Amino acid sequence: MSGSHHSQSAILKTQKSTELDPSLHAHKKGDAQHSHSKQVSNQNLLLIALVLTLGFAGVEGTAAYFANSLALISDAGHMVTDAAALGLALLAQIISRRPPSPKHSFGFGRAEALAAFVNSIVMLALVAWIVYEAISRFYEPHKVDGLTVTVVAAIGLVMNIVVAWVLSRDKKSVNTRAALVHVMGDLLGSIAALIAGVVIQLTGWMPIDAILSILVSLLILKSTISILNESYHFLMEGVPLHIDYLQVGKDLRGVPGVLAVHDLHVWEMTPSFPALIGHIEIAEMQEWPQILSLINTMLLDQHGIDHVTLQPEVFGTMDDHTHDEPLQDEASSAPVNHQGDTFYVQCSDGSHRMAYHAWGNPRNPKVLLCVHGLTRRGSDFKTLAEAMCNDYYVVCPDIVGRGDSDRLSNPMQYAVPQYVADIAQLVKTLGVSQVDWFGTSMGGLIGMVYAAMPNSPIRKMLINDVGPKIEAEAIKRLGSYVGQPFSFPNRADALNRLNTICASFGEHTPDEWETYNGPMLIERNGLWIMHYDPDIAVPFAAVNPIMAKAGEMAMWHAFKQIHIPMLIVRGAQSDLLSAATVTEMCKVNPYAHSIEIPNVGHAPAFVKKEQVALAQEFFS
Repeated sequence: MSGSHHSQSAILKTQKSTELDPSLHAHKKGDAQHSHSKQVSNQNLLLIALVLTLGFAGVEGTAAYFANSLALISDAGHMVTDAAALGLALLAQIISRRPPSPKHSFGFGRAEALAAFVNSIVMLALVAWIVYEAISRFYEPHKVDGLTVTVVAAIGLVMNIVVAWVLSRDKKSVNTRAALVHVMGDLLGSIAALIAGVVIQLTGWMPIDAILSILVSLLILKSTISILNESYHFLMEGVPLHIDYLQVGKDLRGVPGVLAVHDLHVWEMTPSFPALIGHIEIAEMQEWPQILSLINTMLLDQHGIDHVTLQPEVFGTMDDHTHDEPLQDEASSAPVNHQGDTFYVQCSDGSHRMAYHAWGNPRNPKVLLCVHGLTRRGSDFKTLAEAMCNDYYVVCPDIVGRGDSDRLSNPMQYAVPQYVADIAQLVKTLGVSQVDWFGTSMGGLIGMVYAAMPNSPIRKMLINDVGPKIEAEAIKRLGSYVGQPFSFPNRADALNRLNTICASFGEHTPDEWETYNGPMLIERNGLWIMHYDPDIAVPFAAVNPIMAKAGEMAMWHAFKQIHIPMLIVRGAQSDLLSAATVTEMCKVNPYAHSIEIPNVGHAPAFVKKEQVALAQEFFS
C-alpha cells in the first residue's frame, strides 16, 4: 500500500508540472479582465513586410557592390537588419500568443519586448558602423556610380514606403514599433541614397555619399534609443511610463476606508497590461469587499490598471502576519519610515474622515500626537516631526474641517467634543495604548479634555500657549479673521497677508514662513484661499459671555483631573494665555510646570531650533 501510494503521488506530481489547471488561470467576477496574449498584434502585417524587405535587400546589396556606394551599402545593410528585425518581431508575436503554462503563468507576452530590445541593440551597432565607414571615406574617397545609386534608391524608396505603411497600421505593439524604426531608418537611407545619386550625377562630388549616410544614421539614432529605453524599462519591470506611481499611492490612500498603503508595486506583465499589487490597511475586515470595489473602480478609471492584487490588513496589526512569511525578501521586511505621508481614519460616527500626516516608523510603539490650533493644520509640525521621528512615530492630524480632512455638514459640530471623539478613534486605529501629546492653542484644549477622561492614553503633554481661561483680547483678535473673506489671485500676496496675521508667532525667515504658512494656502478657481472650512467660525461666533464662563469653569475642572507630566509653554507677549493663568495652572495642578519664550506672542511656532530642542528635552 505504501509503495502504491508513493507511485500515485509521483504520477499526480508529474501531471501537475506539465498541465495547467484551467481554474488557476480563469477569471471570475471582480478579477481583472486582462489578456495574457497580445490581441493587437497582426502577424500578417509583419509577414508581408518581411517578404518585401528581404526580397529587395538582395537586389540593393548587389547594386551597392557594383556602384561602390556607401549610401546604398548602408541602405542595403538597413534592409538586411530590417529583415532580421521583422523576422524576430514575427517570431516574438508567434511566441507571445502561446497560452499560459505551469512554468509561465502570465504567458509569453514579454517576448515582444525582448525582441524590441534586441532589435534596438542591433540598430545601434549598425549606426556605429555606418558612421565609422563614412568618416573613413573622407580620408579615402571612393568613386560612386551615381546613376545606379539613383535608380536603385528610387525603387527602394517606393518599397520602403509600402513596408512602413503596412507596419504603421499596428501602433500599439512596442515590438512592431521597434521594427518600424528599422524600416523608417531604411526609408531615410533610400532618400539619402537618392539625393546622393542625383548630386553625384550632376556634380561628381563624392563626399555627399558619406555625409548623407552620417545624417541618416543620426536621425534614426533618437528613435532607436527611445525604443531601447522603453523595452529595457519594461523588461526591468519598471512602473509603466504613463502611470504616476506616487499619484497611485496617494489615490489609494484617498479611497474611503483605506487607512494606509504599503508594499505597493506597479509594473506591466505584458505590454499594455499594467498590474498592481500591495497591502491595504483598513479598520474592519468586513468592510473589505466594499473598499476593494471602490479601489478597483478608481484604479481602472484614473490609471487604466485592471489587474489588481491586494492584501487587506487590519490597521495596527502588521506584526501579526510578518512571521507567517519567512520567505519575504529583505527589502520587503525593512522598516517603513514615513516622511509626512498622508493617511485617513474613518471617524466613529461614520460621517467623515480625518486626515493625518505621519513621520517615522509606524511600528514604533512610542507615538507623539501633535495637534494644531483653530485655523491651522497638521503640517505646522513638519519641522518638529522631522527632528523627533527617529525616537517617535509622529502623527499630526488635520482636525476635521481643516486641511485634507472632510468638512462637516453641521457647523455646530466644530467643537472640542467632536474633536476629542475623532482623536480617540485615531488612537484606536493606531493600535497603541499610550501616546505623548503636543497641543498648540486649540490642540492644547483638546489634549486637556482628552487627558482628563478615564483611562486616557496620554502619558505626557506639552500645552503650547493655551489654558482653561482665554483672554477676551485674544477672542476679539481671532474673530477679526477666522472665517472672514480671504482670497488673492497671487500666492505671494496671500502668503504675505497670512504672515501678517501670524506676526505674533515670532520673527521668522522667509523660508521658515514658507514652511509654516505655505501649506495653509490652497488654489481654487484661480484664487488662493485658506485651507479650512469657513464654517469653523460659526460655533466660535455663537459663544456669548455666559457660555464662555461656563466653558472656562469646565476646562478648569478638567485640568485639575490630569495626573500626567505637563509642560506649559507661553509666548512672553501672548494675548491668549496670560502669565496669571499660567501661575494658576501650576498652582492647582502639581503635575504642571511652565516655561516662557521671549519675543513671541500667541503662539510659539516651534520651527526654531531652540524651541524644537525644548520639546525634545521634555519628551525624552
